[in-house]
Amino acid sequence: MSSIISLRGLNDQQRWLAQQLWICDNLDEVADLRDSIDEDMWHDMYLVMELIFLADIDSYIIDENDCKDATRIIDELSKDPYV
Repeated sequence: MSSIISLRGLNDQQRWLAQQLWICDNLDEVADLRDSIDEDMWHDMYLVMELIFLADIDSYIIDENDCKDATRIIDELSKDPYV
């Protein structure tokens, strides 16, 4: 993950977690971060991790040509009369 992403609507705690996660270089550092914070913050940490991951993926999808498998699956499902 090397691109710059933008996350909107985060509260102060989530923003702080996003900053801390962004500077982690590997999963061991992420685990160390998790172990260093209060367990009550874990849910927000996992949420922010997922948002970072999805924002990074989203930066690679410009149009339907970038996700041909998904387009093919949707086309197949739309042909099924039971869907």
